[in-house]
Amino acid sequence: MTFQEIVARFKKGENLFDITIEKWMRIKESLLSLEEISELGPIIESARMGGAFCLEYQENCLICPIEKWCKDPQGTYQTIVKLMYMYAASGQKGYKEQALRHIEKFLEEMEECKEEFRRRLH
Repeated sequence: MTFQEIVARFKKGENLFDITIEKWMRIKESLLSLEEISELGPIIESARMGGAFCLEYQENCLICPIEKWCKDPQGTYQTIVKLMYMYAASGQKGYKEQALRHIEKFLEEMEECKEEFRRRLH
């Protein structure tokens, strides 16, 4: 998912969780279908790119509902990006597999967080 796609969907008022979940589903699918290590650059770039919550909260990360996932140096997001870089540098598939597990965990947590927000709103 390109940043332009994220911006367009954000401007349409789409659910921030839905945009984020789709972005990371696409990253996961790209990583799963990766045939050559040289194809990893755009996947890492997509992972590092800001998302819908960044557009909504801009420089107010502390009030962002997913701040704990991306700002913590030991958090899920940082771990995924580190594992992708380690895979790119070494070619060791174990790093790819770990990144995929963390992405899956992140997606599950995003779904749970989305449901929690829904409950709070109703």
